[in-house]
Amino acid sequence: MKIKIKSIVKPIGEEELSIIPLAENGVFVECLNFYEDIEGGRQARLVVVLDKYGDIKFDQINYIKGKKTYIDAEGVDEDFNSIKKIIKLDRIARMYRVPLYFDIQIVDNPDMNSRGIKGLINYLAVHKEINITSLRNVVRLEVI
Repeated sequence: MKIKIKSIVKPIGEEELSIIPLAENGVFVECLNFYEDIEGGRQARLVVVLDKYGDIKFDQINYIKGKKTYIDAEGVDEDFNSIKKIIKLDRIARMYRVPLYFDIQIVDNPDMNSRGIKGLINYLAVHKEINITSLRNVVRLEVI
């Protein structure tokens, strides 16, 4: 995926979510998130996290809280096609603008009712497990 970061971004809110890191480019990490778009939903979406301090661990699911904005992205469909070769994705959020999370904090006790976390719970209820290590570097993140 190619992303374009503007020098000034305006946060549109704050969100708590679960992320599975896929690829990194400097301080930017491309992640897979399952979002509860409808009750019981498990829509897959790609998100980008600004990880200035290296808090994101690549061998596990991370729970974060951070400010959210949207950035332009290219190649989202191609990345989903690569991910679908490894894990089953029921619903996909096809976007040309993806969420960027910044000023993040790792959350030890996440709010399990947050839609960004509930989607993962719903996914695991159906598919049982995710092989996180097999997803590492299955996609490439490019910052333009």
